[in-house]
Amino acid sequence: MKRKISFLVVAVLAIFPIFRASATPENKPDPNFFIYLCIGQSNMEAGAVPAEQDKDFNNPRFQFMAAVDMPKLGREMGKWYTAIPPICREGNNLGPVDFFGRKMIDILPSEYHVGVINVSVAGAKIQLWDREDYKDYIDNERDWMKNIVSQYGGNPYERLVNMARLAQKDGVIKGILMHQGESNSEDPLWPERVKKIYDNLCKDLNLNPKQTPLLAGELKYAEQGGVCAAFNSSIMPKLPKVLPNAHIISALGCESTGDQFHFSTEGMRLLGYRFADKMLQLQGFKSEEKRTLTLKPKKLGIEISPTLRGIFFEDINNSLDGGICAQLIQNNSFQAYNVPDAPEHEFSVCDSVFFGWTIVRKGDARGSARAVADKPLVKNLKRHYDFDPNDKYDDEQRYKQYSVRFEVKNPGDGFGIAANGFGIAEYGKGKEYHYSNNTQTPSIPAVKDISYDLGLYLRGESYKGDFKVYLEDKDGNLNSNVLAFGSITDEWKKYEGRLKALRSSDSRLCIIADTTGVFYLDFVTLLPEASQLWNDGKDGPFRKDLMQALADLNPTFMRFPGGCASEGPNYFGQVFWKNSIGTPEERIGFRNHWGYWTSQYVGFYEYFLMAESLGATPLPVLNNGVTCQFAGHQYIAPLDTEEDRERFRSIFVQDALDLIEFCNGSVDSKWGSLRAEMGHPEPFGLKYLGIGNENRGNAFWERFGIIYNAVKEKHPEITIISTSGAFDAGKEFDANMKEIDSNYINTIVDEHYYKSDEWFYTNRDRYNPGKKRGAEGYTYDRNKPTRVFVGEFANNGTNNAYASTLAEAAYWTGLERNSDMVVMAAYAPLFCKKGYNKWNSNLIWFDNRGMWRTSNYYYQKLFSKAGDRAFLMSDVMNGNVADTTVYTSPTINTSTGEIYIKFVNSEAANKRITVNTGSGICYKAAVEFISSHDTSVKNQKDQNYYSSHPDYNKDPMENVSPGKRERPGMREMAWRYAKKVSYTEVIVPHTVDLGIVKKKFEFIMPENSAGIIRLKPLE
Repeated sequence: MKRKISFLVVAVLAIFPIFRASATPENKPDPNFFIYLCIGQSNMEAGAVPAEQDKDFNNPRFQFMAAVDMPKLGREMGKWYTAIPPICREGNNLGPVDFFGRKMIDILPSEYHVGVINVSVAGAKIQLWDREDYKDYIDNERDWMKNIVSQYGGNPYERLVNMARLAQKDGVIKGILMHQGESNSEDPLWPERVKKIYDNLCKDLNLNPKQTPLLAGELKYAEQGGVCAAFNSSIMPKLPKVLPNAHIISALGCESTGDQFHFSTEGMRLLGYRFADKMLQLQGFKSEEKRTLTLKPKKLGIEISPTLRGIFFEDINNSLDGGICAQLIQNNSFQAYNVPDAPEHEFSVCDSVFFGWTIVRKGDARGSARAVADKPLVKNLKRHYDFDPNDKYDDEQRYKQYSVRFEVKNPGDGFGIAANGFGIAEYGKGKEYHYSNNTQTPSIPAVKDISYDLGLYLRGESYKGDFKVYLEDKDGNLNSNVLAFGSITDEWKKYEGRLKALRSSDSRLCIIADTTGVFYLDFVTLLPEASQLWNDGKDGPFRKDLMQALADLNPTFMRFPGGCASEGPNYFGQVFWKNSIGTPEERIGFRNHWGYWTSQYVGFYEYFLMAESLGATPLPVLNNGVTCQFAGHQYIAPLDTEEDRERFRSIFVQDALDLIEFCNGSVDSKWGSLRAEMGHPEPFGLKYLGIGNENRGNAFWERFGIIYNAVKEKHPEITIISTSGAFDAGKEFDANMKEIDSNYINTIVDEHYYKSDEWFYTNRDRYNPGKKRGAEGYTYDRNKPTRVFVGEFANNGTNNAYASTLAEAAYWTGLERNSDMVVMAAYAPLFCKKGYNKWNSNLIWFDNRGMWRTSNYYYQKLFSKAGDRAFLMSDVMNGNVADTTVYTSPTINTSTGEIYIKFVNSEAANKRITVNTGSGICYKAAVEFISSHDTSVKNQKDQNYYSSHPDYNKDPMENVSPGKRERPGMREMAWRYAKKVSYTEVIVPHTVDLGIVKKKFEFIMPENSAGIIRLKPLE
């Protein structure tokens, strides 16, 4: 109630004008009242919804003169009011002019006031403000624009001049702000047209051109979906050449609404602040931050580890099934049933006996369906492991093959079952302890005109009819062609076909019987056509968009499948790689460490294909007989008797040796021949093997040693990954490092830490030579063979806010500067499906139809470009003092001479950097960066909201009044709001071409930025 009252007071106060005495010989215009004229299109009109921080503004130091009457607000044309929006016309909202004025009064001394006059018109060409040509232009425009112009008396230029003359009685016109160009985006005469208007304003208002700057804001960039972005590089740069007192205001990084033209509230805020910063600099109220940087590329430093930049794929946050695996049917083999230790509402107790499926009864259809295990699809299912007979879990449960037995008593209009895909159950929206969802809502993300390859197994008992298979939307409407299958026998038979989606609408897969009888169903798969798969499906059943995002990171290694997922929550949930190979029908699914079902449709073979297709060295992690200690799950494989020890060797030791043979063995070997049989006769080239994850204690190290010695004896070429535990310091860390120092100095030690922004900034020197590690006083000694793998790191407390990006990027420069010690590093986790997050910060968020790459992802992408050697470079200097808010790492490609300088500017201030190249070589220079004024912004927005599109074919314009339907951007905005989901990313990289440079050049290092300078020598 308090907020409502205060907001009401603000609204009432905004009605009353600010009275200023007219100028007289004794009462001259106030020289401290700075007035700015504003023109432009819809962004300048202002359509941004106020954020919470904007709603209570009521500072009379920032005023506007109403250029039109606003009767609903009690405002009269030609009078001053406190600048509470709207300040252009009724029906508008916040825009860059609002944020310009608010920033100005924040910086200007208290005796100064700011006033604005905003005469903007959505969709208008610049000709509308041409005092000679405006009438010819507006006479041929659309009616809705004529209606807007009529509010300015039919002549916006004249209205602006008349208001400005009134304003000059009270203050001094100090500049002109403009954001226009979308409607002139292909007009080469735009700079000359702007100059003509500027000259006319100076003449008509008696302004001194040398003291009246014009600031012109750029249009939306292509990275933000701007369709007129070419204007920024092809036409706008000519304006300062035509009009010397014109200045271009960058729109890089200004957030989009998701349409083709408009900025969001935060985008408008940043643009307005940039207008203000430039105006303050021009008028002497703010100095430009200047820095120097000197390169010494001939003085080479350490070699950069060729495997430094990698990825870690763990099946967490539903990353695999329903994620990067493109197979669309959840619980496709009906094995997610009667699972040991499954929480209530997960598997064996759930809304439907068939997890992710719904029984279909059309009309008066009657029948029953139940899970049975007496009709196994795979005869003589391979059992690769002799599991612990003392374990509380029944090994038989692991190998049970469930199918669905249907008994149709009355087919009615159709009796059967529907696969809902990977969605979210109603109870899942409020879930606390479980992370699987018995989806009962159609969630298969069908895309219009895309085909889907179907496979299913049927077996008859007393059924003589046919089956219909098709996609159906949530309203029960057909959404594909109908496949018909018949002639089933009393043996399992695979049926295949192709379904083509009629609409882009979430759907379910219906399998419907048409007569009475008994039949069985098992192993149903649905895959998008090859065009929707990574490398057309040649390298596994992977989602194309998510894999492309990984490829763009240029990873040099790939760790998989965990993490804690490798350790397992219990004996039943441990990962055993042999259960994940062979045909998909043979694979053994399980409830994984993170509480949901892993089908192993993607298994170790596909992981190796995935790594190979990315150009990444594979780094598999195997279980060592100890389940996840960090989570308190204590199963430890016994070693008490000779029988126990033999069982340990046959399972855990042999698993490691056989995996090496599977990857590197000849086609004549047992496991190498299976690799060839699966389609890959060439070796995978395995070099690294992880044993365990965040383990600790004598029980772990005893079992680690047995596996380590066996592997090194037979395969000395394999490098083993050891572990420092789950933390960056403490008793566990010290004990593990002592064990490694004593017995396993030839390993690469895997360090994990999830820390705060402050920690990442202050620990950038963690691996510096001579830096102490842990309480034992040891250093990261380069003279010993032990090296470091930062296998998991992230700020896990800020949910991928941009502030965490800057901190992690600063830390990464320290890793690279010490990559003679740190030979590998990977952010974690890699993926998270919205609505399924088990972890707070993840590199890439996604849903069934799209993804959001975080700003953390983008610094990793930018920093993936690296040379093979470090070289010497000065600090970024502020005079004679190093700027400690800028972090850098310089590298060079010694073969090509190309120079890379990674940088992080952690301060909210633009800095003009003068770079001395240290040589007379000519370079082609460019800088690529990310930046945001608001460090709390997140690309993934609300990460806990499960997003799914409605039917795309419904016209969102049907409820829009005819007078507004043809306004620029209206259709795009309507589609956006109809979808309710925007995959627009707020923070994306931008590239500035610096041209050809030699010896010295300058560039602007943006506020709160992370980026890379590239200097490519010219031949």
